[in-house]
Amino acid sequence: MITTINLLIVGVALFSYFAFTSPEPCPRKYMVTKNHGGELVILADIHRHCELDYGGRFVLKELDK
Repeated sequence: MITTINLLIVGVALFSYFAFTSPEPCPRKYMVTKNHGGELVILADIHRHCELDYGGRFVLKELDK
């Protein structure tokens, strides 16, 4: 029989996994042009710093080390 405490432990474990392994969102400075205080010359340059994830959001690219 599954007790309430077991369900709570599983729920917290699943939430922690998804909360702490989600990619970092793309900072605003990489999403706007220089005219608006960002780093981009044209908006199409966003792909130099950020990439689309499966949810349709821009996330910061991981740098190759």
